[in-house]
Amino acid sequence: MFSNLIISYPWWTVIPVLFAGLIYAGLLYYRNKSNKIGFGWIAVLFTLRFLAVSLLAFLLLSPFIRNKKKIIEKPIVILGFDNSMSMTMGKDTTFSYPDFLLNLDKISTELSKKYNLDKWAFAENATLDIAPDFTGEVSDYTQMLRQVNENYKGANVGALVVFGDGIYNRGIDPLYAATEIKFPIYTLALGDTSVNRDLKINDVRFNSLVYLGDQFPIEINVNAFGLKNENATLKIFAFGKEVGRKSIQIGNNYFNKSFQFNLKAERQGSQRFRISIETNAEEVSKENNQRSIFIEVLNNRKKVLILAHAPHPDLGALKESIEQSKNYIAEIQYANKLKAKISDYDLVILHQLPSKTYPINALLTNLEKQEIPVLFVLGKQSSISSFNKNFGGLSIQSTIGKIEEARANLNPSFSLFTFSPEHKQQLENFPPLKVPLGNYKVSQGASVFAFQEINRISTDFPLIAFTNNSGRRTGVITGEGLWLWRIHNYLTEGNTAAFHAFIDKIVQLLMARKDKRHFRVITKGTYPSYQNVVVSAELYNQSYEPVNEVDVNLKLTNEEGEQFNYAFSAYDKSYQLDLKHLEEGVYRYQAQTKMGSKNYSAKGEFIVSSQSLESRNLQANHRMLYRLADEHDGKMLYPDEIKTLPALLSERGDLKSRVYYEEHFSALHSLPAILLIILGLLSLEWFLRKYFGSY
Repeated sequence: MFSNLIISYPWWTVIPVLFAGLIYAGLLYYRNKSNKIGFGWIAVLFTLRFLAVSLLAFLLLSPFIRNKKKIIEKPIVILGFDNSMSMTMGKDTTFSYPDFLLNLDKISTELSKKYNLDKWAFAENATLDIAPDFTGEVSDYTQMLRQVNENYKGANVGALVVFGDGIYNRGIDPLYAATEIKFPIYTLALGDTSVNRDLKINDVRFNSLVYLGDQFPIEINVNAFGLKNENATLKIFAFGKEVGRKSIQIGNNYFNKSFQFNLKAERQGSQRFRISIETNAEEVSKENNQRSIFIEVLNNRKKVLILAHAPHPDLGALKESIEQSKNYIAEIQYANKLKAKISDYDLVILHQLPSKTYPINALLTNLEKQEIPVLFVLGKQSSISSFNKNFGGLSIQSTIGKIEEARANLNPSFSLFTFSPEHKQQLENFPPLKVPLGNYKVSQGASVFAFQEINRISTDFPLIAFTNNSGRRTGVITGEGLWLWRIHNYLTEGNTAAFHAFIDKIVQLLMARKDKRHFRVITKGTYPSYQNVVVSAELYNQSYEPVNEVDVNLKLTNEEGEQFNYAFSAYDKSYQLDLKHLEEGVYRYQAQTKMGSKNYSAKGEFIVSSQSLESRNLQANHRMLYRLADEHDGKMLYPDEIKTLPALLSERGDLKSRVYYEEHFSALHSLPAILLIILGLLSLEWFLRKYFGSY
C-alpha cells in the first residue's frame, strides 16, 4: 500500500508531522483540569485529535497516490479498399457490388469481436472510415501503404487486408511502397484478369506548347485486343471541327501501333483536342476510346537581342542555347550596324559593351527608361568604367587591358533560382573564363551566383551576379569564353544540357517582371477533374496594401459559350472562390471589382482535364496482389474465400492482445475520502466532548 503513496519531500519529514499531531493533542488533553471525564475517554479524544491534526499536517507534504490501470489492447486489423472506378468497369462476373458489401459487413462483424477494425478507402487519397463507392478516378496504392505505415508506427497491428484489383496508375510499384511495412498483408483479389475484346487509345505524345500558325505533331498509340480483322477509325477534333482522320485495319489480336498527325495551330490560347477511335465491334468498355489533350497556342515568342562589340564565338553559343527553348528567339547584331528597335526586345545581352569604341550611352539610357533587362558579358574590349556606371550591383577597379583566368565557384547561398547538383558540378569543372584583372566590390543589393576561382584559390570576386533596380533586373558575367563551356559540356557529357540550363535560368530570371497590377486572379492553370477548382484573387490599394472589403465577381465561360456568374468570398487578406467540380474543358474567366472610383478587371483561362486513367487498363493485376501478400507473410484470397479470412487470422500465433499498465497520480487532498475522514475525526471528537460536557 505504502509503495503507492508518494510525497514531494523525504520520508523523514513525516516525523515532524507526527510530532505536530502529538504536541497539539497533548496541549489539549494532557493534565487539562477542565476535562471531567475518565482517562479512557481522554485517550480516545487524544487519539482522534492526534490523527486529525497529523493527517492535516501530512497534506502539507503534497502526497500523491499512484494507481495502476490494466489495459488490454486488441490487435488492429486494417482493411484497405480500392475505391477506384476500375473496380466496377470490367466484366468480372464474380464481383457484385451489393453482395460484396453484404459479405463485407458480415466479415467485419465477426472480426470486430477479436480485433479493432480500421477501414481505409483509397483512390486519389487514402481516407479513414469512408465506405467505398468506387468513384475514384485514379488508383494509388502507394499513398495508402505509406499512410498506413506512418499512422500505425508502434501500434499493435495484426494485419493489413487489401481489397482491390491490383491495377495502379499513380505512385510507384506497391511492392516497393510496402517494403517498410512489418506486419502481415493479406489481399483479396477482385476484378477480371482475362484479356477482353477491347480497343483503346493507349498513349498520346504531343508538345504542350506551340506557336500560332506552326505545324506540330500529335502521335497516338492504339491498342486492340481480340479484334483481329476488325476496322476502326481514328479522329481528332479541334477548333470546332474535325482536323484529322485515319482508317485502321486491325491485323491481329494483340494490335499495337502508333499514328502521327501533323496539325496546324489555328487559334491562340488553350485549345482542347478531342481524340476518338471508333469501331462497330463489341468491346469490354467504350470509355477508353476517348481522350482529350490540351495544347497552349502562343501568339509570339520572347525576343532576345545579342548586341556585340565585334564577332565572337560566344555569340553563337548564346544564340543556340537560348533558342533551344521554343519560348525565345535570339538575334545577333553589332554595335556599328545596330538596326533594331530596342522596344521590340524583352532582353538585351551586351557582349563586351559598352566599349571605348562603342560607348552606346544613348542605348543604355533608352534601355533603363524602357525598363528592359540587360545581361552584361565582360571581356577585353569592355569599358569597365562605363560598366560600373550602368550596373548598380558591382564596381570593378581594373588595370586597363589586363585579364586573368577564373573558374566558377558556385555560391551555395544563392536563391534567385535553383540549379541541379549534377549541373552545378559540371559547371564548376568548365574551363576558366577570361576576366578583367582588378579589385571587385559587390553592393549590398547584388546576388552572386558564382565566385571566381583563380589558380585553384577561391575568391569573393563575383564571376556571375545579378541586381534588381526598381523591378528591372540586370546581370553580369564578368568574363568571356562561354563558347568553351558549351564545347566542354558536350565533350565530357555528350550533350549541352548543363550549359543550356545555365543560360535558360539566367534568361528566365532577367525576363521575370514584377507584377504591378492592383488586381489579379490566380489559378493553377490545369485542374484534374476529380478535384475542386479553387480560384483566388488579390486586390491592392494605391499603396499596394492588400484589400478584401469590396465585392469581386467572376464570369465563367465554357467551351459551348455558356456563362456562369460567381462571387468571391473574403479569405484572409485576399479572396477565394470554390467552383467545385467542373466538366472537362477549357474555361475562360473575367473578374471585375471596383475600389473607390476605379474599376479593375482581370481575365484569363484555365483547363479542367479528365485523365481517364481508370479506363485505360481494365485487366486486373492479381500477380502483384499475390506477391504483395506472399512477401509479407500473408495470403491472397479470391472473393469466394473471403469467409475464411477470420479463421486465417485466428490461426496465426502473432495476433495477440497487448497488455500494459497506465499509471495515474492523484493528489491526496483532492480525494473526497480523505476530506471525509478528517471531517469524521473532528466531528466524532466534538460529539464526544459535547456528550461528556467537556466544553
